[in-house]
Amino acid sequence: FATSWGYMDTCEKLAEEYPDVLFCHGTGYKSNGTNFNNYFGRIYQSRYLSGVAAGLKTESNMIGYVGAMGQENGEVSSGIEAFAMGVESVNPDDKVYVKITNSWYDPEGEKQAAVALINEGCDVIGQHCDTPNPQLAAEEAGVFGVGYNSDMSKDAPKAVLTSTVWNWGAYYTKAVQDLIDGTWTGENYFGGLEEGLVDISPLS
Repeated sequence: FATSWGYMDTCEKLAEEYPDVLFCHGTGYKSNGTNFNNYFGRIYQSRYLSGVAAGLKTESNMIGYVGAMGQENGEVSSGIEAFAMGVESVNPDDKVYVKITNSWYDPEGEKQAAVALINEGCDVIGQHCDTPNPQLAAEEAGVFGVGYNSDMSKDAPKAVLTSTVWNWGAYYTKAVQDLIDGTWTGENYFGGLEEGLVDISPLS
């Protein structure tokens, strides 16, 4: 199991070199249909639900969102749209304001983006970036937030309403069982809430 985008090209080469080994790559887009597949999930489903939580909590009708990448990245942009749709489903007057860091990992930039959104009047901060810093900024400012990747209430317990989370074990268990059963096909995998691959953490 290669768990990040950066392993994709290496997996492609190794799959050709070792045809008897199965390679499963997370997040990318390459596969060969035999011993190298791609797995990812419908994270937008969880984003929608976390948007509902944000929309129910805001009092200013201004919700901030710190994104790692801009419109050119389908995962981030679809996540922002799903989050905004969740917000709108419970409060059509809400607006979602986005700041982009142009980095998957920029602790200082993520916090600065969150602080800027808070200073503009946002009272809930969502995120699609890897550190808990937007949530820490929310807690320091006395506003609320929605985390990502893991349950960030452990980092900012007074701020985090819920977090959009992955449960990669849902796929790993399936893939290993398919291998044991002799039913592994090399097909790409795209799971969601139904399969337990994506979820939101318990509401605070």
